[in-house]
Amino acid sequence: MREIYTVFDLETTGLDPTKDQITEIAAIRTDLIREYGRLDVRITKNSGTKLTPEIINLTGINESMMRGGIPEELAIPLLACFMSGSIVVAHHAPFDLSFLARYLVEPSSFVCTRVLSKLVEPGESASLAAVAERRGIELTGHHRAMADVEATVKIFQQLKAEADALGIRYYNVLINDEKRPLTYIPKLAKVIDKTKGEIVSRKQ
Repeated sequence: MREIYTVFDLETTGLDPTKDQITEIAAIRTDLIREYGRLDVRITKNSGTKLTPEIINLTGINESMMRGGIPEELAIPLLACFMSGSIVVAHHAPFDLSFLARYLVEPSSFVCTRVLSKLVEPGESASLAAVAERRGIELTGHHRAMADVEATVKIFQQLKAEADALGIRYYNVLINDEKRPLTYIPKLAKVIDKTKGEIVSRKQ
């Protein structure tokens, strides 16, 4: 029986899960051969939340687009239900998972495709756009959640096959380095800490 994965992406108003909010959620449930479903949700803007010009330019999501969404506190349980029983996949997973953790949603098994890229292609840029370009994967509408998810599915298909062939372990693995230090460590994560040259685990 093939593993089931939920590849997901969040767009947000900023980088801080303690004060910023989600603007868009997208997810694809797949075994990497067959697609089993999609979730594409826009979030209603919280009162007091401001969309900066930088975020509007980056994501293309403005305040009028968010008026037709649903509240974040309803969208996260919907995503959690969609993810149920699957391995969660995201590009830069600690960022996306940090927003879910506010609602006590902490998947026990995850893959970070950014880390997977660093393990398979050390020395190369691990940004979503750079990985997609190197691998000939179309990424139109970058920083819109579903566009990023569609590209991440294809990236994961390729990187997973290469990592498996090389015997690289990547489930629940994160990398902490000085250029992009981790600000959140998900449950059961194994962290390769390049700042100290050691592996640190978060058990619970």
